[in-house]
Amino acid sequence: MALNVKLVSENLAHARGGEVVLYKRGDSKKWQARFKLKDLRWHRLATKQTNLQYAAEVACEAYDRARFLFAENIPINTKRFEVVAKLAIEEMESQIASGHGKAVYNDYITCTKKYLIPFFGNYNLNSIGYEELKKFGTWRIKQMGRTPVQSTVTTHNSALYRVFDKAVERGWLAQAQVPKLKNNGAKGTAREAFSLSEYKSLTSFMPHWVEKGHTAKSNQMRRLLRDYVLVLSNTGIRHGTEAMGLRWRDIEWIAKDGNRYLQLTVDGKVGKRQAIARHNTEDYLRRLQLRRPNLAHLTFDQLLRKKVSEKVFVLDDGTETSSLAGTFRVLMKDSGLDKDRETKEKRTLYSLRHTYAHLSILSERMDVYTLAKQMGTSVQMIEQHYGHLHPAQQADVIAGERMGVRAKKVAKSAQAPATKAKPKLKVVK
Repeated sequence: MALNVKLVSENLAHARGGEVVLYKRGDSKKWQARFKLKDLRWHRLATKQTNLQYAAEVACEAYDRARFLFAENIPINTKRFEVVAKLAIEEMESQIASGHGKAVYNDYITCTKKYLIPFFGNYNLNSIGYEELKKFGTWRIKQMGRTPVQSTVTTHNSALYRVFDKAVERGWLAQAQVPKLKNNGAKGTAREAFSLSEYKSLTSFMPHWVEKGHTAKSNQMRRLLRDYVLVLSNTGIRHGTEAMGLRWRDIEWIAKDGNRYLQLTVDGKVGKRQAIARHNTEDYLRRLQLRRPNLAHLTFDQLLRKKVSEKVFVLDDGTETSSLAGTFRVLMKDSGLDKDRETKEKRTLYSLRHTYAHLSILSERMDVYTLAKQMGTSVQMIEQHYGHLHPAQQADVIAGERMGVRAKKVAKSAQAPATKAKPKLKVVK
């Protein structure tokens, strides 16, 4: 049934008794429309139709939908995804620049620019639903060349929510319209790390290796890398922003029960946090200090008390370097430890953080809650990436202490002298 449309003039018409106004602009042959709701504001749309009857149908459908949305307190006018995404990026960049933003914002910005805007850019925010998100998942796999792991999908989802939250804040989207995001990423695999024996081999290999560079500058890089490797392996801090941003003023002694411990304040993925270093870390930091002529005359305690703003991981002349990753690849190749035996993945500087986690769980019996706090991550991430460790590797912890009569028999048996002495092995030179 045709709509009752009243033609007022060549370029003006009314529908729904004048509630919907249709008009043409200038020399355009296509009809535009406008209508008012109870908010008493004009709402406009382009019908994209040259036929008046068709234009009236488009306009009246939009009018009915707008009345429903208004009654449900849902925004009528929305924005394209790209417009709101850029506002979200600007806000995160501003917070980072002011020092109040989280380091993870850099990841959100990167994935928004690389994945979210290229796919969702021209979508209206209120049109993004289950089907669109499903298409995005398929497209993302093609772009990445693999199925993203769950941690990557979590980052993308968080970035998406920041865009939706910005739209809700500006009144361009209702909270009820924000889609619920799912995580169908691949299960995280074991991270490439050094076993205890491999770590011992590496630490034994480095002292000789650092002096075998082709130039004096190369030897400097190797010496710096050695201590960088040792500090990261003994603190669990992240390679990159956390470690390279560390300054002497960020290191201090804290006391507990008559003992003192080195505490490092790092600023990284989750903002500022404190990490406790293993005791031998003092030796590695002291070596770094002694290579700096302007700091070498101080005792280590004096250096920490002075709160020097100079960065810790610099070359002998105080210059910073961005080449540690390349030098580490050379170290891995020369030491024969370039690939993880189990995952077959090439080791990187991030392997040192994974090594810290592995050894903390296996050798030091650190619980996952303490480890998560120390490493600045979640218990879920610890369990996801390091939960594969076999129960047999911690059998002595899981089994607990022996109790009762059986315990006494085992203890007595362990103390009994051997009936026959084993022959001594001769050392053949």
